Amino acid sequence: MRLNCNFIAGFSGGVLVMGFSFYFHSAGAAENAAKVLLENERVRVREVRFEPGVKPGPHTHPYAHVGVILDAGTLQFNDPDGKSDKRTFKSGDVGWRDAKVTHEVVNVGSSPMRIIEVEIK
Repeated sequence: MRLNCNFIAGFSGGVLVMGFSFYFHSAGAAENAAKVLLENERVRVREVRFEPGVKPGPHTHPYAHVGVILDAGTLQFNDPDGKSDKRTFKSGDVGWRDAKVTHEVVNVGSSPMRIIEVEIK
């Protein structure tokens, strides 16, 4: 059986790059999963999943948005100025967040939480 050296070299290089990427990404801040469910010129709708204990680091929301809690739990919101706010949510709770807000969100509960974010462009 004859092996294609170009294929093997490309495959090996890809595995190596992915391995380094995974290592450096894992060594830094972890992220919560977000999936875009709908996007057009007026809104972007995302389902965001917060795993327990994940500290993704701060992020800034580009758009104002409404958040709808799908799974009950407790989130801690950490502001860059050191202020921290821990809130417990029930399924169906709804909240508002202005655009350009920077914070870190940590699920301090024991179960994953899912939130639907409807961002207003």
